[in-house]
Amino acid sequence: MNKLRSIIVANRNFLLCYGFCFVVGLIFLLAKGKTSTFIFLNPFHQSLLDVFFINFTYLGDGIFAVAVIVLLLVLRRWSQAWQVLTAFLLSALLAQIFKNVFSMPRPWEVFNHGEYTYFIDGVTHRGFSSFPSGHSTSVFTLATMLAIFEKNKKTNVLYLFAAVAVGYSRIYLGQHFLTDVLMGSFLGVTMSILVHWLFTRKHQ
Repeated sequence: MNKLRSIIVANRNFLLCYGFCFVVGLIFLLAKGKTSTFIFLNPFHQSLLDVFFINFTYLGDGIFAVAVIVLLLVLRRWSQAWQVLTAFLLSALLAQIFKNVFSMPRPWEVFNHGEYTYFIDGVTHRGFSSFPSGHSTSVFTLATMLAIFEKNKKTNVLYLFAAVAVGYSRIYLGQHFLTDVLMGSFLGVTMSILVHWLFTRKHQ
């Protein structure tokens, strides 16, 4: 367990910032509820923001994660590539299991016609696979792994900011509730730390 403690201590800035964001989000949810929180986080939409978030959300797509893994292989960072791949597959598997077990509705299925007017045609998904957010799981897995690999621990929180922005994009685009994003982020962060710990233990 000493190795796990050292990983947490080395990345304390990243993890403290993440913990703060998670707790604030959780308190917000408990205070206002799932649907009210969703509406509160979407006060207005406009075309430039639509274009930005439609494109930015792809950072949480599995294809982007694969591209990062390929880049690590090209750079011959074999261990890092395997760690990212393992964490990505495990967190994605857990996310899919949760989606099927809970089968929770996406925002489109929850709000009545006219109750929320910012759904984007051709972008917003319907269905009952809202919890947790797969994109959030993917991007927080990737951000946490890259933060762990980053030598400058004072700046590795930048990965967190990017992940939070992607998580918000899922709400802005009407794909997920804050509950889905928080759970996806939790899966991504915890699985990344666990995988890194297991890999470092094995190669001690």
